[in-house]
Amino acid sequence: MSKIRSALGVAGTAALLASVAAFAAGPASADGLDTGGCAAGTLTWQANGPGLTGSSQAPVGSNIGGHLVACHGGPTDIGVGTVIGTTFEPAATCYGSRGGRADLLVIWDNGQNSHVIGTWEWTLGQQATNHLKIVGGLGSGKTLQVLTGPPEVSPAAVTGCIVGGYRAGSYQVLNVTVV
Repeated sequence: MSKIRSALGVAGTAALLASVAAFAAGPASADGLDTGGCAAGTLTWQANGPGLTGSSQAPVGSNIGGHLVACHGGPTDIGVGTVIGTTFEPAATCYGSRGGRADLLVIWDNGQNSHVIGTWEWTLGQQATNHLKIVGGLGSGKTLQVLTGPPEVSPAAVTGCIVGGYRAGSYQVLNVTVV
């Protein structure tokens, strides 16, 4: 009988320790944006100031807004992200930007958010891949790789580039991957 009590005592202690360890660790998905990404979305921008022109390489700051959709991965309760923030491009024309920086907040539909910063560059008529470091919130320490289609080219964009400045536009988000 004492052998049975000893065995039950050891088993009970082991089960208790395992429960405490699991509770202390918490759910894996609450700790970060583990994997996955988003399959689509749109981002719109509005220049603060004169906007982009076809000739002068002037600094341009813009407000950014949009949505990421068809999101998947861990945590599994994310489906959509709302994006707000700013970009600053030290030398941009209507044909492209080099050395741009983005400071964005992604508000996920599960109530959490991710603060991301990094390069934001583009070239007229071409897809662009930008890498944004998650510096706060969900997924902190990871990177979002964002693939966008070429910026929209509309009659208003062409006219704006020729006469006085292109002040607003949009990008299609083709893919976002957590790396």
